[in-house]
Amino acid sequence: MAPLPQDQIRSSAPLLTGFMIHWCLFSTLSVQTYIYYEARVRDRWVTTYLVYGVYAMEVVQTAFVIYDAFAIFVYGFGDVDSLPAIHFHWLTIPIMSGLVSCASQLFYAYRIFILSKRHRIAPLIISSIALGSAGAGLLSGYYAYTIGSLSQLTGKSPSLAIGFWCGGAAVCDILIAIFMTRYLTKCDTGFRHTRLLISKLIRVSVETGTLTAVVAILDLILFFAFPNECLYISISLWLPKLYANAMIMVINARFRILSRDQADDHPTESIHLQFSRVFARSAYSSSRGTTDDLPPSLPVTITTEVSVHSDS
Repeated sequence: MAPLPQDQIRSSAPLLTGFMIHWCLFSTLSVQTYIYYEARVRDRWVTTYLVYGVYAMEVVQTAFVIYDAFAIFVYGFGDVDSLPAIHFHWLTIPIMSGLVSCASQLFYAYRIFILSKRHRIAPLIISSIALGSAGAGLLSGYYAYTIGSLSQLTGKSPSLAIGFWCGGAAVCDILIAIFMTRYLTKCDTGFRHTRLLISKLIRVSVETGTLTAVVAILDLILFFAFPNECLYISISLWLPKLYANAMIMVINARFRILSRDQADDHPTESIHLQFSRVFARSAYSSSRGTTDDLPPSLPVTITTEVSVHSDS
């Protein structure tokens, strides 16, 4: 069997890698959404609809990604032209990624608005960049659909749109991490429990914001450094899943941290009280008239449990 051409390998390897990571992150997202559902937390309706709405959008994206995978590696097997063809990538990558990242960043902007005691400057900056990045994602999808090839998105207009889409998302994620750290630090009341809670929330915010920003920047670097080899597609295919996972993970970590810390302050207690033969003898003998069959001890177990409720 003749070996495959090198250009075909360079085109198919990023696609296959992106498809596999995409499906893995979709499994993780499904677990995160199920955890949110099982928590039964009485969130605001906006947060609840945001979680389920983002998950529904990701389900639709995964369906299109599966269709594209079959179109490339099954129906188009052996056809070199099917590898760089746009298929539904114009919808699943820039448009859906822009919408999901925008929804996630607007959610963080609202949380910052609440933490900052309704100061509007930081939320307005984040919201403006998020909406601009989403608009650039929609424009990138239009250019991709019009051009029809992943390897020909090197024109000035498509490059500017893609650059502002990924670059704006990365800048927005970095600003979110900075502002969340700043305003959470100001919420410190001096109590040890509150300080530990705030430090955990800061760590989660910084970790997720840094991760999404680094991945978006890496995707942008691959696009401009290797424009004709489609290496960037190995990241672009699962970038929306990363944003969705990061957002829902932060929402789940919120009440997980609260539940764990409150349960640590009031642990489940099991108190075993043994009524010895000496203390039980008088009561038992008065009722039975004899103490010969008195049991050696009467075990009593008192269990107290703490039920933790978290509300946004």
